[in-house]
Amino acid sequence: SRQLGLFTATCLSIAVMYGLPVASQTSTLNSSQPSLSPRFSPDPRIYNGVTSGSTPLSALAGAQTIKGRCQGFATDKPNHKIRLKEPFGFLSLKVFSGGDITLLVKGPDGIYCRDEPNPELSGAWPAGEYQVWVGSKSGDRTQYRLSISETRQ
Repeated sequence: SRQLGLFTATCLSIAVMYGLPVASQTSTLNSSQPSLSPRFSPDPRIYNGVTSGSTPLSALAGAQTIKGRCQGFATDKPNHKIRLKEPFGFLSLKVFSGGDITLLVKGPDGIYCRDEPNPELSGAWPAGEYQVWVGSKSGDRTQYRLSISETRQ
């Protein structure tokens, strides 16, 4: 058991060193698409990752009407995908980081960008598929923690 713990710690260290996303829950958003319904547990759901990429968030957002300023850079593919089985009266998606990060969310009701420190998108969310990009204003690799909760964060 002690060897398994050491092996797991070593694997996690290597993953973080090479910028691979590491989840603090037993599942990761990148390897599977979580499906959430109201009153999910545990709340909050926490996932760790590292920003990377050189594609401008404004290009990823496209020419559609965007709510917020899309600044910074991310990968072409979303960092995370989330499926909401039912509408949420209130849901908060917040990114915590010591770096200068940005957030882009594409969903059934539009495209949203946030670029303030620890960007958050919260309120009523309709059911559907959401693509989430976490980027950095400078394009630098930055570690972050994504929190999804039904309570204010």
